[in-house]
Amino acid sequence: MRTNDIDPDLIKKALLALMVTVLVILGGLFFYFQVFSRIGRPVLIAVEVTLQNRCEFPDDVFMAKAMPAGPQAAFSGGKARLLAYTGRRVKLVANSRYPGFNFEGDEANVAPKVTLEAVCENQQRFRDTSKSIREGFNSGN
Repeated sequence: MRTNDIDPDLIKKALLALMVTVLVILGGLFFYFQVFSRIGRPVLIAVEVTLQNRCEFPDDVFMAKAMPAGPQAAFSGGKARLLAYTGRRVKLVANSRYPGFNFEGDEANVAPKVTLEAVCENQQRFRDTSKSIREGFNSGN
């Protein structure tokens, strides 16, 4: 064997070590941005919530609420805007204008732009929701 020859097994080991190092670095960055970037003092930000309404109800029967007991905003044109602290959650709830309507839906982390989905596919939940919204409309008349 000449001194200029490169051992193929050595190249494989070096490439494997390089790939493992890159994966560890990428995993560390992902962990940092998902966990450590949320640690710290909460900051109040403006949140624009987009509603994906998969129910047979109009958008205005839903509201976005900053959890646990923060501000809430009704949807208009499929959008709601509110102020919420980072590190908290935004939840899809029933609009307080309809006291007989009960709905708790999708949740997401607070961010400048959030999308929440209203789903009424569960038959029993859909029947209960339909009944409560009808009662809410009837009580308002």
